[in-house]
Amino acid sequence: MRPRRHASWVLKHEDILDQRVKRLIDHYGFGHLLKFKHIDFNHVVITTLVERWRTETHTFHFPLGETTVTLEDVELILGLLIDGQVVTGITSGDLVSFCDQFLGFIPPSTTVKENAIKLSWFNNTFQELPHNATDDVIAQHARAHILTLIGSLLGAHILTHINTKPA
Repeated sequence: MRPRRHASWVLKHEDILDQRVKRLIDHYGFGHLLKFKHIDFNHVVITTLVERWRTETHTFHFPLGETTVTLEDVELILGLLIDGQVVTGITSGDLVSFCDQFLGFIPPSTTVKENAIKLSWFNNTFQELPHNATDDVIAQHARAHILTLIGSLLGAHILTHINTKPA
């Protein structure tokens, strides 16, 4: 399995990613995701799982019963911590204000659809950290790379955009 193409910059250039940004990504508990450059998977198994997925119950239907993917499964597979403070939450604020506050940039209207931002914008906007970057700018770049990694590596359609619309 290859990460979605929008993660390609941060994954292909992890070695030139500014160390200050890498330290923050590690501090937030996402540093290990930078090592997911290439993941092999079995196409037959994936196809079988897709065929056995039941959208009505959000479970896999197997001959011996039903099962689902739990938060603990995600923790074990991806190494994401599930204990501690919540990383994100629902926000009903304006997307432009959200981006300005947490990322220091406002995405152009061509990269925004409804309340979602294309991950390619993150990829293009946050490649290079300015040499004279303040702690706030470093944190903004780290947040952008984390959002790109999550959206790209998990590959779920829900995570391919940053969405601020309340559930």
